[in-house]
Amino acid sequence: MTWPQQPQQHGWQQPGFQQPPQQGWQPYPRQPPKKSKAPLIIAVVVGLVVIGGLVAGLVTYLNVNSDGGEPKRADQLPALCGNISEAALAKARTTNPNGLGSHEMDMPSDKGKRTICSWHQTKGVDGSGYRGVDVYVQTASEASMDEMVAQHMKAAGVPQQKPLDGLGDQATAVLVEGNSALTDIWILVRKGDTTVQVDYTGWDAGIFSNKKPDVVEFEAAAKGLAEEMVAKI
Repeated sequence: MTWPQQPQQHGWQQPGFQQPPQQGWQPYPRQPPKKSKAPLIIAVVVGLVVIGGLVAGLVTYLNVNSDGGEPKRADQLPALCGNISEAALAKARTTNPNGLGSHEMDMPSDKGKRTICSWHQTKGVDGSGYRGVDVYVQTASEASMDEMVAQHMKAAGVPQQKPLDGLGDQATAVLVEGNSALTDIWILVRKGDTTVQVDYTGWDAGIFSNKKPDVVEFEAAAKGLAEEMVAKI
């Protein structure tokens, strides 16, 4: 008498029994495919390029918009330079006296006196960009308005001129602009036998490069300096 064969239980193996080997091809365990590192490398490179661009842009922006002034000096200028007020200099953003560029001298053959007054920007006071002004005053001058204008119309760039009313006996503005942001304006005035020439120059800070100043504001600042000088001579 033989006992009926019991079906093999699933799960744990019974003691003393071995599971017969399975017939046929056994599936070969497949290795998961290796992930490509190319996307990661590309992402890192793109990230570095973006960061580099942001850093370069920030450096350029900070450089362009940096304070364009110099530490405040206490240079003594010729007495005639005191005709121009601190308020007019502040409007022109040129509150720093430049003693090296200022002087007073007697002209040859007893033909009057020539005075130069110079101011630059003050760091922490006059903002970014650049501003500078030189004021030339000559007494007993023989130069006519036409001669002064003709001299400045020869300047490099694209000079333009226009008459100014209500300033001295005669007054003309000569604006000189070129391809760069640098802008230069001359206010030329004749009052009796005295001539006053204001040379006002500068540029403004843009976002990533310098830009030309607003011409109306630029002219108004230069004209204000000339008006104060002329009013007291």
